[in-house]
Amino acid sequence: MSKATLTLDGMAPLQGTAESGGDFIRFHTDGGLDARGLDRLHKGRIEIDGRTEKVMLKSVPANPDADGTIELTLQRFQPSSL
Repeated sequence: MSKATLTLDGMAPLQGTAESGGDFIRFHTDGGLDARGLDRLHKGRIEIDGRTEKVMLKSVPANPDADGTIELTLQRFQPSSL
């Protein structure tokens, strides 16, 4: 996993780790995110290893894991010129 920063439209940036594969990225954070306030199809950007990509939030868990982390599933847009 790589360190990453996720910025969803209208929200402060979140720090965490990301694991990518194909069209999807799994982003793990424990930054005090209230997942109940997020809805699907939320757009934003993620920076991983110095590269920034446009993403769309696809899946939000109902509750954090036992250790307090939340795993968000993001879908990549086509490569952009960000």
